[in-house]
Amino acid sequence: MFFKFIFSFILFASSLFAEVLDVSKAFVLSPSIDEQGVEIKFKFGENIYLYKDSFEVKLGEEKINSLLNMPKSENTGEYEIYPKDFSLFIPLNLVKEHLKNGSVRLNLSYQGCAKNGICYRPQTKIYDIFEKFGKFSIIAFEKEQKDETNPEFTELSDEQSIANELSSKNFFISLVTFFGYGLLLSLTPCVFPMIPILSSIIVSKGGSLNAKKGFLLSLVYVVAMSLAYALAGVGASLLGFGIAGALQNIYVLGAFAAIFVILSFSMFGFYDIKLPSKFENLISKKSQNSSGLIGVFIMGFASALIVSPCVAAPLAGALLYIAQSGDAIYGGIMLFVMGLGMGAPLLVIGLSSGKLLPRPGGWMDEVKKLFGFLMLIMAVWILARVLGAFFELLGYGVIGVFAAIYLGAFEAANSGWAKFKKALCVLVFIYSLMLIIGAFLGSKDAFSPLSGLNLAKNESELNFKQARNLNELNEMIKSSSKPVLVDFYADWCASCKEIEHITFKDAGVKNALANFTLIRIDVTSGGAQNDEMLRNFGLIDPPALLLFKDGEEQKALRTIGFINAKNLLAKLEKI
Repeated sequence: MFFKFIFSFILFASSLFAEVLDVSKAFVLSPSIDEQGVEIKFKFGENIYLYKDSFEVKLGEEKINSLLNMPKSENTGEYEIYPKDFSLFIPLNLVKEHLKNGSVRLNLSYQGCAKNGICYRPQTKIYDIFEKFGKFSIIAFEKEQKDETNPEFTELSDEQSIANELSSKNFFISLVTFFGYGLLLSLTPCVFPMIPILSSIIVSKGGSLNAKKGFLLSLVYVVAMSLAYALAGVGASLLGFGIAGALQNIYVLGAFAAIFVILSFSMFGFYDIKLPSKFENLISKKSQNSSGLIGVFIMGFASALIVSPCVAAPLAGALLYIAQSGDAIYGGIMLFVMGLGMGAPLLVIGLSSGKLLPRPGGWMDEVKKLFGFLMLIMAVWILARVLGAFFELLGYGVIGVFAAIYLGAFEAANSGWAKFKKALCVLVFIYSLMLIIGAFLGSKDAFSPLSGLNLAKNESELNFKQARNLNELNEMIKSSSKPVLVDFYADWCASCKEIEHITFKDAGVKNALANFTLIRIDVTSGGAQNDEMLRNFGLIDPPALLLFKDGEEQKALRTIGFINAKNLLAKLEKI
C-alpha cells in the first residue's frame, strides 16, 4: 500500500511537468543580412512574451537599443513586455561603424515567460558579422569554438558546465555523476539537520528496532527527501522561483517548529503520539509493516523543503539544464539521484541502528530525553531564520541550561561513568550560560558566544552596501569605479553562513575585496523586489556570488553554493 502511494505520487508529479515548451521552440530567431542592414526575426511559441527591460542589443561593446527602431511594447500594469512576434532591423551603416578588422559581434540578451506563469532563464544569442570585399555575411556564434579575445566564451561557470555535461553525457554516466555530487553534498551543512531528525525517529521506535527495520525507515526518509529535492528543483526551474526559499516564512517555519516541540515533549514521556484506536486497528489490518512509514515519508519530504534549503553548483546546474532544454523529467531524475547520494550517510545510520542504539531500559529513557532536547534545539534553529541571532543564542542557552540540569549536572555521582556524565553536563551548563550572555552582548555566532565583548572586531569587517531593488542594484554596479562583488544572502541559508563566517573571514580574501565594491542582496524575507533581482540574474535561491567589471557580469566567474577562500581568491585575481 505504502509503495503504491509513492509510485502514484511520483507518477502524478511527473505529469505536472511533462508539457513544457522547449526554450528553442519558445524563442526562434532567424538572422539575415542584405545591402540595407541586418534583420533578426523573433518568432515566439504560443502564449510566450519577452520582458522589455531584459532585452538588450549590443554591437561590439556598445549597447545600441536607443539607436534602433524597437518594437511596440505593451504595459501589463507591472512590466513592459513584447507580446508578439517582431523583426529587429540594424542599419548597415551602423554595422560598418563598429567593424574591427572586418568583423563585429552582435549580442542579443533577453528573457521571457509563458502566460501560464512559467518563466525561462535569461537567454543570449550571439552572431558574428563579417565584411569581405564589400559583401557582408552573418553567422551564429558556436560556443564550442574558442574565442581567446573574450574569456567568457572559453570558460563557463560551474553550473553552466554541469548543465552542458547533462546535455552531452549518456544517461548512465549522468546518474553516476549526480550520485557522486550528492555524496559530496552530504558532507555540507545541507544534510546535518537531517541527522537528529532521522535519529529521533529511529529512537522513538524503541527496542523492537533491528538493522533491517532501521534501514527501511532510513530508506523511506531518504527517498522522500530525494523526491522533494527533485520536485522542488523542477518546479523552481520552470516557475522561476525557489520553492524552498518561498517556504522560509514565519508561518511555515513556525508550524514546522511546533511539530518539533510536540515531538520533543513526547520524548520526555509527557504523552504518547498515537492515532485513534479505530484508525490504528484499521491500518494494522491493512498493512502491519507499513503503518508508520507514511509518517516517516512525510517528515522526510517536509524536512528537505523546510529544514534544509540548499543551493549548490550541482543543483543549480541541473536547474539550468531543465530551464534551457525544457526536459523536466530527465533533469528531475538527476536531482532525485543526487538526493539519494546526499542521503547515503542517513542510510548508514539506519542500517547500524540495531547495533548502536541502546536496548530497552534506563539507557533508552536517557537517550530519548537527549533527543527530546535535540528536537527543541531544531525548533529554535528553524525559527532563528526569521527571528534573528538574539533569539537563536538565547534559545540555545535556555535549552542547554534545562538539559544540563535535567540530565544530572548537579546530581551526586558515584561511579566513573556517572562522574564523566556529570562533567559533560556541567560543561554544557557553562557553555549555555555563555550563550545567554552572548545573546545580550549582541553576538551572532553560537560558536563564538562572547564575541560581542571584542569591541574592535568591526574594524576588519567587510563593508557591504545594501540594494533594495533591481534599479538601485543596477545603478550601484554601473556607478562603481571599482570591480563589484554582489552577494545574494539569506539568514536561512546554511551555505551563506559558511561563506560569511569562513570565506569572508580569511585575511587574504579581505585584502583582495578591499579593491571591490561590495553589495549584498538579503533575500531572507522574500518579496517581489527580491524575487525580481534573483530572476534578473537567473537565480533560484542563495547563495550566489556575482562578479562585475566595467558594469558587466563576468559570468564565467559566477559562484553558486559554498566556495572556500582559496578558490574565491583565484576568481578575484581574474578580475
